[in-house]
Amino acid sequence: MSLNRYRYIFIVTYARSGSTLLMSLLNHCEGVCIRGENRATLYHLYRASEALRDTYRRGQSGRQDDPDRPWFGAQEVRPARFRRQLLNGFVSQVLSPPKGTMVTGCKEIRHHRPFRDDADFAAYIAFLIAHFPQVRIVFNSRNHGDVRHSAWLKTQPRARVETMLQTCERRFRAALKAHPAHCFWVDYDACIAQPARYRPLFEFLDLPYQPALIAQVLHKPLDHKPQK
Repeated sequence: MSLNRYRYIFIVTYARSGSTLLMSLLNHCEGVCIRGENRATLYHLYRASEALRDTYRRGQSGRQDDPDRPWFGAQEVRPARFRRQLLNGFVSQVLSPPKGTMVTGCKEIRHHRPFRDDADFAAYIAFLIAHFPQVRIVFNSRNHGDVRHSAWLKTQPRARVETMLQTCERRFRAALKAHPAHCFWVDYDACIAQPARYRPLFEFLDLPYQPALIAQVLHKPLDHKPQK
């Protein structure tokens, strides 16, 4: 399965932001298959790709063809080929888009940890934009008070949750500023209050805006419970 067969949408957010609803809205469009979260698998593939790029650079900096050298064989690695195979594998084995899919991707809520810092997140977003064809990244946000009092987060220390939210949104806004042609900000609360606010999102994603279908999805209860 080739990476270049599809357009891509990644929903980038944090826990309890309403991203499952957003995923559901997009999945009701013909030819769209947006998968759920996968514990930031794509981030870890990005880190593996970058690690091999660094290995390759070390192999070019001096003779590493001696079996007694610490980076023995580093000059033989193929980081670009490795990256392509990783991303093709992610599409075929993780996204696994069914027949008829034209747009695929996934949502993910883990953007505080495991990222090392803001620069790491920025580099990850740049990686997605560089290597996924016609990619669009949607940042989903929600009122912090509602997030803090939702599900398991209400049992966590308030300061810890607020730090997570502020860190994520700072990173999201920086990425939006750096890549306005590829990124879009969704305010969950504003869209729920006035569903017509979804129209600019669908236009940005080059998907049909269907108010009746959106209303139908908004009134459909979502099940977050894992199946046994």
